[in-house]
Amino acid sequence: MVDFDAFKKHRHPGSYHVVPGDARGEWFFWYCCPCGCGVIAPITVGANFKPPQSPSWNWNVSTTEPTLTPSVHHKGHWHGWLTDGYWRSV
Repeated sequence: MVDFDAFKKHRHPGSYHVVPGDARGEWFFWYCCPCGCGVIAPITVGANFKPPQSPSWNWNVSTTEPTLTPSVHHKGHWHGWLTDGYWRSV
């Protein structure tokens, strides 16, 4: 995982940056769309739980081999899964 400025500058498809969470265990998981378009977006993730607000994802708390559930749908660009650090299309 690289620092946030480097993440935003390089925009490597499928790269990500995790922003530390709050007392409830909710974090922001920033990712660069795996399709290669260069769009960066944040999603709300829970540390080993799915936060109640929607949309949100359960995150396994790994910064080197993250897994998110359910699938990530970057509307109009890409839809798939991040499992053990690898993105795969639906």
